[in-house]
Amino acid sequence: MHRQEAIQALIEARLASLREASEKRDVDALMSWHAKDAVFTDVVNGISREGIDAIRQFYTQAYTAMPTFRITEPKVTGFTPEFVTAEMRCEGEAVMDLPHAGLKAGETLRLIGVSLFWWRWEGEGAEWDESLSDEAVRGWKIVRERSYYNFTNKGSQ
Repeated sequence: MHRQEAIQALIEARLASLREASEKRDVDALMSWHAKDAVFTDVVNGISREGIDAIRQFYTQAYTAMPTFRITEPKVTGFTPEFVTAEMRCEGEAVMDLPHAGLKAGETLRLIGVSLFWWRWEGEGAEWDESLSDEAVRGWKIVRERSYYNFTNKGSQ
């Protein structure tokens, strides 16, 4: 059984890296956190992507349409390394019309979201040894994510 202090530090390290990749719109950095057989589901739109190539394509399109993005007030809850919830507020500017989101180019999207993450150890050794080295933290891969969100304020400012 892992110590809660180590689990919480691991969760925070993973979140910080995921947030940085998302805000920088760095698809390669984001994909480095996903297992090859990962599944991403946008529950709101009923969209599911299976496998790292399909997830990469999804994020490439999303990042192209909305090249600036900020995540504020992130809160994570997790008591095991394998399952974590993340709550956040997000904001980004569309550079093209996004009819499914009710946005026109130049408008700002604001939302409150929750993502559920299932993680799997793929690092060295049979299991995580509670190390917080970059190599050990990156030994964890997302195998499933379910994303829920609600638009809070759409339009130009």
